[in-house]
Amino acid sequence: MVWNQFWLRTLEIWLTTRLLRSPIFHQMVGRVHQRVQHIRHGIPPEPSRTSLENNESSFNKFIKYFKEEIKDQVKGNPRNKL
Repeated sequence: MVWNQFWLRTLEIWLTTRLLRSPIFHQMVGRVHQRVQHIRHGIPPEPSRTSLENNESSFNKFIKYFKEEIKDQVKGNPRNKL
């Protein structure tokens, strides 16, 4: 009886290892996770075209924001932009 349990446990470990290494299993888990997130939080909105068409670089955005902050601080009224 002990040998039967040993072989069953060995088979279980081998099957579990194969399952966890399978890319199909990970894809399936990803899809289930995505569906659960959609149910919990709703379907996320699609990105708008205006956000995709705005090709301003992040450096230019930083410079623009930095200039605004300096102007506000010179005037003496820094504001919370969040």
